[in-house]
Amino acid sequence: MRFEQLPDDWSRRPLDDAPLAAGVIDLVIGYEDRQRDTLLILPCDEYDAALPSPILIGDTDWTASSRDRRRSMAVLSQVPVPGFVVGLSAGRRLPAKVVRGWLRTIEDELDSSGQALLAFGVADPHGVEIVGGRAARNGSLGAAAG
Repeated sequence: MRFEQLPDDWSRRPLDDAPLAAGVIDLVIGYEDRQRDTLLILPCDEYDAALPSPILIGDTDWTASSRDRRRSMAVLSQVPVPGFVVGLSAGRRLPAKVVRGWLRTIEDELDSSGQALLAFGVADPHGVEIVGGRAARNGSLGAAAG
């Protein structure tokens, strides 16, 4: 789902639905952010709906070591919410190995804190693909915005 197709009440819907999560990531991480290798951390409430406080971190080094990824993602357990949507973005398609490394780091951090990864998506100039989190298991297979 593209951001233009989001339903009017998207902000009240659970983001463990792959097409909806892809549309929200598409909305929040704009074209310029994608060119700047931006990480999206979207805290969600007890109903798995987005809180109006997305965190965007530009100029992220996607090739960071496992140790550096763990150190930077330790912040997730400090945010007092039950779950997150996380998105990686770049001006080009990120290599699968890089995406898997970030997904594994974020899953490990949230598993240890008891928080949920609702959706994990990868955005590039052509769209958004949900590749992890609950949405990848519960939502439509191959959900993408693009």
